[in-house]
Amino acid sequence: MLAAVGGRYEWSVLPCVLAAAGLFLASGARVASDSSTRPIDLVLIAALAIIALQMLPLPPALLDAVSPATRKLQDAYALEPPAGWRSISIHPATTRISLALAVAAALVFWAAREAFARGGSRAAIRLLAWVGFACSLVSLAQRATAPRTIYWVWTLPDPRAMPFGPFVDRNDLAAWLVLTISVVAGYLVMRTRVHMEARVVHGWRASIIALSDGEALGILGCLGAMLITLAATLSRSGFIALVVSATVGTALARRDRGHGLRLGAAAAVAIVAVAGWLNAEGLIQRVQSTLGSTAGGRLAIWRETLHIIRDFPLVGTGAGTFADAMFIYQRTATQVLFNDAHDQYLQILTEGGLTLLVVVIAGLVLLIGAARSRLADDHGPSRFVRIGACAALAAIAVQSIWETGLRSPANLLLAAILAAIAVRPLDRRESEEMPAA
Repeated sequence: MLAAVGGRYEWSVLPCVLAAAGLFLASGARVASDSSTRPIDLVLIAALAIIALQMLPLPPALLDAVSPATRKLQDAYALEPPAGWRSISIHPATTRISLALAVAAALVFWAAREAFARGGSRAAIRLLAWVGFACSLVSLAQRATAPRTIYWVWTLPDPRAMPFGPFVDRNDLAAWLVLTISVVAGYLVMRTRVHMEARVVHGWRASIIALSDGEALGILGCLGAMLITLAATLSRSGFIALVVSATVGTALARRDRGHGLRLGAAAAVAIVAVAGWLNAEGLIQRVQSTLGSTAGGRLAIWRETLHIIRDFPLVGTGAGTFADAMFIYQRTATQVLFNDAHDQYLQILTEGGLTLLVVVIAGLVLLIGAARSRLADDHGPSRFVRIGACAALAAIAVQSIWETGLRSPANLLLAAILAAIAVRPLDRRESEEMPAA
């Protein structure tokens, strides 16, 4: 999905769902069989059911009782208002695609949780690191030679679009990079600790020695390439997400929040410095656009979004239908269409109403609780991989305040895999599979 333009277009949905179903069946995953993660599975099923129900035709009286504004908005699109039963979703075909992607993410989560419970998470992260390296090289080369294209071939119809690498939006690439950097960094810390403990040595010199072999240097190179690419995106939300990841990861690893905050500040200074070196003028413009007030800025988008939420508070307009609703509701900056809320939580509230938002928040709370419980029981070196996954999810949760990076299927699926790593059962054999000293 990463290579398929981040999964942005409909043609990638069917192969994605089929592949996810194949992984689920091959893994032998069991849903709601583990008491510690059963509530998460049930909440996932509930969220999928809510989206499916949005496509279910309802009698007019019931639809008016559940969502009084739906028929009026549907009629605004129709040349001839449809008679008979109607769905909650104002565009059922779009909601069907959103449901398919949500099902794929759930299947990947369950499959990854089952597979990584038997081992193999470290091999998967090493592969992810090299995928990130390849993505970074392609992204930087494309940005330098043909910045308005994707893969040097496709030109986007929107002249305002800022593609970067395989993503239509540079903020989506930043989200993918932060997720990958976080868990790969956790793997590298784990590997360093294992080598130091095997030699019964500690300190910064021992760390340098542990990082000086071929594999460690390769992973370091992958991290460096991804950090440079993240800086080149000039994504403000990406910078903040990286700081959150560094802070959360260090706090979980050292139980020292002060040290985590210092490391996060150091990461912020480093990433902004690299970004300034790559494109100082662009960075200044991005900061000015954040501080300034424009008709198409986030505050304007959020104000327009609140009008939709006010009319569709309970069940929303239907998953994936934000742009369809905004086409009617938008009153400012009409030269462009606000196709997303630039806030993942507002997007969920708009498309799924309070019903879906409450279920999603409940899922997040349960995920945090399960991850904390697993982390408390995990005293082996693999805990740093789990910490990296937790830091990545915390970063994307904060970035989602300003962006909707999880709308990109590539990011959604990667987040599902990292969530599986965070809550997977402890594999007692992992202590026997440590890298060679």
